[in-house]
This record gives sequence, C-alpha cells and structure tokens, in this order.
Amino acid sequence: VLRGMDKRYNYTLINGIKIPSTHNKHRYISLDLFPSDLMDRLEVSKALLPDMEGDAIAGAVNMVMKNAPERFTVRASAASGFSDNVRHSSIYLFDTEPCAQQSPYEREASGYLATPKDFPTTHLDPYAASLPLDFTANLTLGSRFMSRRLGIIVSGTTSTFHKGKNSLLFDTNTSNDGFNRPIIKEMQERTYTQRTRTLGIHTKADYQFNPRHRLELYAFYSGTGETQVRQSDITDLNLNYLPQQNTWQQNHATRLRYNHQQVTNATLQGRHTLGARLEVQWAAALSRADNQTPDQATLSYNTDVTNGQPQASFVDFDGSDRLWRHNADNDWSATLHVSYPIEGQRIKAKVKAGALYRDKTRESFKTSYTLKVISTTKPADSIYYAEKGKDWQQYSDIVWRVYNPRGATANGETFDADETTAAVYAMTQMQMGQLEVSGGIRMEQTRQGYRMQFPIGQPRPDGQLDYTDLLPSLHLKYTLRKHYLMKASYYKAINKPGFLEMVPCPVVEEDYTSQGNADIQRAQAHNIDLRLEYFPNDRDQIMVGFFYKHLTNPIEYAFVNINASSQKVTYTPINTPEAVNRGLEVDVIQYFRMFGIKANYTLTRSEITTNKLSRTRDANGNIVPDYNVPQTRPLYGQAEHVGNVSLLYKGIQNGMNAQVAFAYTGERLHTVSQFIDNDLWQEGFWQLDLSAEKTFKNGISLFAKANNLLNTHTRVFIKKGNPDNGGLPHHAASDSQTLLRDESMHRSYLVGIRYQL
Repeated sequence: VLRGMDKRYNYTLINGIKIPSTHNKHRYISLDLFPSDLMDRLEVSKALLPDMEGDAIAGAVNMVMKNAPERFTVRASAASGFSDNVRHSSIYLFDTEPCAQQSPYEREASGYLATPKDFPTTHLDPYAASLPLDFTANLTLGSRFMSRRLGIIVSGTTSTFHKGKNSLLFDTNTSNDGFNRPIIKEMQERTYTQRTRTLGIHTKADYQFNPRHRLELYAFYSGTGETQVRQSDITDLNLNYLPQQNTWQQNHATRLRYNHQQVTNATLQGRHTLGARLEVQWAAALSRADNQTPDQATLSYNTDVTNGQPQASFVDFDGSDRLWRHNADNDWSATLHVSYPIEGQRIKAKVKAGALYRDKTRESFKTSYTLKVISTTKPADSIYYAEKGKDWQQYSDIVWRVYNPRGATANGETFDADETTAAVYAMTQMQMGQLEVSGGIRMEQTRQGYRMQFPIGQPRPDGQLDYTDLLPSLHLKYTLRKHYLMKASYYKAINKPGFLEMVPCPVVEEDYTSQGNADIQRAQAHNIDLRLEYFPNDRDQIMVGFFYKHLTNPIEYAFVNINASSQKVTYTPINTPEAVNRGLEVDVIQYFRMFGIKANYTLTRSEITTNKLSRTRDANGNIVPDYNVPQTRPLYGQAEHVGNVSLLYKGIQNGMNAQVAFAYTGERLHTVSQFIDNDLWQEGFWQLDLSAEKTFKNGISLFAKANNLLNTHTRVFIKKGNPDNGGLPHHAASDSQTLLRDESMHRSYLVGIRYQL
C-alpha cells in the first residue's frame, strides 16, 4: 500500500525492468510470487523521475535481486512449521493429476460435442490430510572468476504451505421502502483449505571487460501451484426460513480448484563509457506471465431441514459445472539511457536522455460446461434428480449428462489484446552548493486494443485506445545543515486501464456479474510532495512528509446499471471527472544501543464524487428510481489511517536479532454500491507478527517466525442497518451496521536453520 491508495496505482519492477502480471483482469503483481530468499533489497519510489515509466500515481516498487558475491559463497536454509487451523482440524485436498489440462473445446476439432467421458470424476472426492507440515528451503551459490571480472550467482528456493480460512458471508438486496436499506436474503458459511507450492530459480552473470564496459545477464523463473477446496453451506433466509421451528432450506457446494501461475524473464543489460565522459546504458528484456486454472469443478446438492431434522439430500438438475480458464502475457522491451556529466566551478550537472519501446500481447480464454445429474434408480429420461444414499454416496458416484456439449465460450474472458508503449525523455541533474535540482519531461505514447474471439451479438467486438502524455517533473533537495534535508517534488503520472477492463462483454462470476467498459480512459494525476528528513547517524532517521494528488478521470469499480430500463446491475470500471488524495507521512527509526523502534504512519484523505441510485416514493406511494444522486466518498481501497510499529533487538555481540511488528490498516472502501449509502466498507484491523534469529560463529543461524498472532479477522459491512434483519443470524434489529463478511485466516508458525559459508 503506497500513499494509502489501491494497488492499481503502482507498478512492480525486477532489477529496474517492468514485468507482466499473471492476473486475469489487472496489471498488478502479487509479491507472493517472488520468494524473499532471492531478494537483496526492496526499493520504493514515491515520486517519479523522467527516466521512470509514468504509470505510477502512487509510486513504484523495485525488487533488486542478489548479486554475485566477491568470494565463493554458499548460503542454505530450511524451515518447517504449520498453520493454527490445520493443527486443530484436518485440511482437505484433492488429486490434481486427473484434471484435464485442456477443455474438450480446445483439444478436439471445431464443433465437437462433449460427452461425460470428457470430464474425469476420480478427483472429485476431497481427502483429509491430518496436520500437514509447511516446508521451505533455499540454496544459493555464487562467486567471481577470471580475476574477478566474471561473477555468477545461482539461487533456488522451494516451499509448500498449507492454509485455511473460515468465511461467513451475507447476500443482500436493497429495500423498496424509500430508505434504501440493505435486506439480507442469504447466508453462506465457507471453509477454504489450500496447499501452495512455490519454486523459484534466479541466475545472474556479469562480466566486467574493463572499467568502461560491463554486461549483465539476468534470468529468473517463479512458479506457484495452489490446490484449494472450498466448501459452502448456503442458507436461504427468505424462503421457508423458520428458525423458531428449526426449519430452513440449505444448499451445499464444493469447489475444487487448481491454479498455476508462473513468471519468466530474461534481461540483458550493458553499461559503457564512450569517449571521455559519455555514459550509455541499455537493456533488452523478454518476459512471460501465465495463469492457468484447468478443470475447476463445482458440485452442489440441496438439503431441507425440517424441525431440526435434515431431510433427503439431492442433486437437482444442473448440479455441477466444469471450468477452464487461462491467460498469458508476452512482453518484450528495450530501453536506452545516455548521460553526459558537466562540471564547472560552482555547478556539477548531468544531462540525460533516453527512450523506451515495449510490445505487450495478452491471450485470454475461458470456457465452461454445465452437467445435469441422471438418476440411477429412476428412468433416465423422466427426472434429473439424484438422492444421496440411493443414487450416490460420494461425488465420484454421480452420473452426469452434458447440458451444453459445445461449451460456453462466448464470454468476456475469451479475447486477444495488445499494447505498445513508446517513450522518450530528457532530464538534467544539477548540484549547486546545498541545492540539488532534478527535472525534465517524458513523452509516452500508448496504444491499447482488444479483439473478442466470439463476438456473438456484441455491438463492439473490437476496440482501440490511443493516447499521448507529456509528463513533466521537478525535484528539489536542499541541505539545510548537516544531517537535515528538505525535499520538494512535482510530477505528472497516469494510470492505464487493464486489458479486461476494456472488453465490454458480461463475465458471470460466482457472486456477481462484471463487464468491461470500451469507453474507459486512462487516468491522469498531478502530484506534489514536500518532505523534511533528519539523519543524526547511520542508523536513526526522522522523516515527515506531505503529499497532494489531483486525479482526472480516475478509474473506479462500481455496481452500475448499464441499461437504465433494466434492474440488472453490473460490476464495471468507470471514469469519474476528478478526485483528490492528500495526506501526511511520518517515518521514525530510533535505536537505544541494542534496542530500536521503527514506526511509520500515513494519514490520507481522498474525495471522489459519483452518481448513485436512490429509490424514493412519489405522492402516490410508488417507488421512483433516481439514477443521478451524487455522493462524495473516499477513493476505492484507500485507508485513512495506515501505520506500522516494530520493536527491534540487534545484538551485534551475541548474534541475536528479533522483531515484533504491529501493523494497522484503517477502515477503507471495499466495494462501491450502485445505491446511495450502501457502499461496502472493510473494518480497520491490527496485525501482529514476530521474528527472531540467532547466528553462531560457525555460520549457522536458527530462526523462527510467527504470523497473524492476533488471528485478525476481515470484516465487511454496510454503514446502515435495517430493523427487518433482526432475528437473522449475526444480526439484530438495533444494529446500525449490516454485517456482510467475516473471515479469519488463523496463525502460522515457522522454525528453521540457515547456513552460510
């Protein structure tokens, strides 16, 4: 979280090179894909220079990977642990081997009609794994050769983690009484258990021809496979719900999902000094990001509870669906930077110019099949109804017929897209006594386009977005006196829409329907930063800063009515005219001999105004919808208060390091509603983590980590109550808020050993 803003407003670099995203909708990179053992340091830039790409309104994150050491080095580590909920209950998994990697539509000829044999069933019965242990290991080898001109480092890491999550969710409507109050209609109790396996390989070679010429070749692979079982008990709170009589209707659904994500990159960079002073840096990078979910299966059955007694459990008609989804980003880029230093009697300066070209393509595919049940105890053509205990005992026993044998491929996630970016910049850096000035201008030209593969009935099956931006920036740094710095910055930045955000075709999700917006535009922002820094020594620091951001056409997701004559709402990205984000930052590091405290706090205030729907009554008592009621709110995902406090111990003499870390994220907007005063908010929360390490003189270290020690819950609510919800589970007539979600992730522990030669 940078500047309290949503993750869409920043980008991620690896060794200064932007990499593509595995996400099927957005651009952001999950840092979980990159094992921390491979990383040397994390750099955060909150103000952009002209030599940086301009689509980062909040800032940029650069993961700098490890370099070859000066001497032969071996580093190895291994650790094991467990999650709290796994210790108290079994974790459910399933065999992923039988999952078909391609759908019948993909692997067969055009027009193929799928049959039940195309859908394996042997993996549909989850099994319980009692107390599975987490494990992680890393091995790094590195040295320099050929009189230290050649450096090579190879690092690999692998891990397996088991996690669980309990989730309580409520689905709502909005009342027609003129007060727009939330009406709870359904409760879902979900249990998630998952196993995540990660493999990372990082290699880097650099060759120093002489002090004037240097080449670097960097390559990495990071892959994550996640096996997840989600079990849901869904209770209808409106139809035949009689809690006093212990009578209700319930649906049970099991979802089996395997998701594999991987990112690969190869980057060749060169640094050269030509002539006396001319410095040239260049880079060519090729990257690919893949995200695959093969043969996701969802199965469901119904049970009526009468007077506290469960009645027959049965699969009714379309009791299962099988889904295939995958997307891939191919990205290649080339950059060039040329700089020339100038030295005078009072001024030292560097003039710099450069260019960038990036070509990005996206392939996205999704298809699904609906399976209807066949009774084995009744005539197959008479009823699509299978009773548990008679027709089946476990999921693999159920007999199915394919309801849509051609597959459902005409959806918004089946498309091709491309994006090209060309940029040039010019800047200068000057040192005039106590004042340092950096600034210049960057010009970026972007073209984005999409082509729907199955444009059935779509008025805009393809589209294109072209825009050119001039992005000036100016940065001042003034040394007031020894240890004191004052900084002031201005820069202009943009925020580009994601690929799927442009495709205007409905995508039916499990909990809602989403749709892209062919008219979406990129957002622009003017950014101002003021900062005062104090560094009394090499360990302590105090920094206070103020920032102000004015956004034009910010991209926000909202539930809106695409067609005013219809009551069907769609979750879609929209542009609003403008928004303001401003805040105060404080960052303190202070040591008292072996003990230290590290704290930072960000106060952020943002404002954006969008039109909402309000249902009011006319003089005759009829409901009159008004679609143009303006409401001012914070930016999506922006927390007013974000803070971290870490208590540190660094024992240089005894080799002991320890940290207790508290993190607080304040209340923030979780989902934008189409109705006035019905936005979903996430409750503010604290998180507590602990880590410690003991290093011995023989190069061996022992370490331990404990995460989420407070068992922090994620709670989502609407800031409005409804007396009619009184008596429903977890709600009372006197509530001033309406609870919609309560999730807990539980605690996790890890203990390990590390060795360095």
